[in-house]
Amino acid sequence: MATRAFSKVQYGKEVTKGTAVAAAKILAGAEIKGIPIDRKPVFIEDALGVRAASARAKAYELLVEDTLTLPACYFQALPMIFSCGLKGNVTASETTAGQADYAWAFTPSMTATNTPDSLTLELGDDEVSGEIEHVMFKSIKISGEIAQDGGDSPVAVEVAYFGRQFTKSTMTGALSLPTMTTMSAKLARVYKDAAWANKGTTELASILRGFEFEILTGLHPKFMGSADRFFSTYGESIIGGMLTLTLEGNADAETIFDAYQAETAAAYAIKIAGPQIGTGTAHALNLYLWGQPESVIPLNAESNGNNLTAVVIHGLYGTTGAQILGVDVTTNSNAI
Repeated sequence: MATRAFSKVQYGKEVTKGTAVAAAKILAGAEIKGIPIDRKPVFIEDALGVRAASARAKAYELLVEDTLTLPACYFQALPMIFSCGLKGNVTASETTAGQADYAWAFTPSMTATNTPDSLTLELGDDEVSGEIEHVMFKSIKISGEIAQDGGDSPVAVEVAYFGRQFTKSTMTGALSLPTMTTMSAKLARVYKDAAWANKGTTELASILRGFEFEILTGLHPKFMGSADRFFSTYGESIIGGMLTLTLEGNADAETIFDAYQAETAAAYAIKIAGPQIGTGTAHALNLYLWGQPESVIPLNAESNGNNLTAVVIHGLYGTTGAQILGVDVTTNSNAI
């Protein structure tokens, strides 16, 4: 029977895009939701001379479009997320010999293809399950709110994806539960620097209350005439970024307001730290954006008598740094 306890999401990295593979990992903590639809029948009106509008229906194409959400994300899930959205075929390098502290660099090329990886996604329960092949991510959103009462401060990750079709199948069994090092928004810090070369250097301390870093990957399905109803291939388009901040209304927040009025771009960064890996470096997620304030609203809200400033940084291509955004991950996994 359809048992909620047996519902799950798992995935495998495809060797050839669009050729389904068995799952290799469970995506722990993924929000369980309805099986996504992959077809939309059109009920064709035929003017039959009877009191009925249609005698036939046709689903012309197959396409899955949906979201995956990890409300309390963990560091080990990050390489898969950025590999399938920003930059594929990334090889992680061990920072400290023998400590499994693997560094991943996902900064995308601005002038060449980034060839992101694709997944076969398996989802369902003990009654209905299936797979979606050629899954890639259209957008990636990382967000967190810092609780003011000693409560929960998770880092949530949501991706919008597309895939070819949903095919009923039995999910791959006997997969080990993943190692999960949970991320905390309380350990997130914000930085602002005048040059891309110095990104992530100058911290704006004792100011960050909440953040949302959104990446538009530019990935999209491409449909051409063929023997199949699903999309033929994919394309890479414009990469975009946006950083939304909730800040304590102090002097550093005022400098961002000044940058807004002066229309000045800078390198902004969100860094989220985790525990040390063995005797090596620590788990980390570093998000970088070259951008200009689109809006800065002092006194936007109030918390326990403190005025807060709302900030939106719009990503731009920096001609000196030749980049719009970048992502670095350190975790104890060297495979997505």
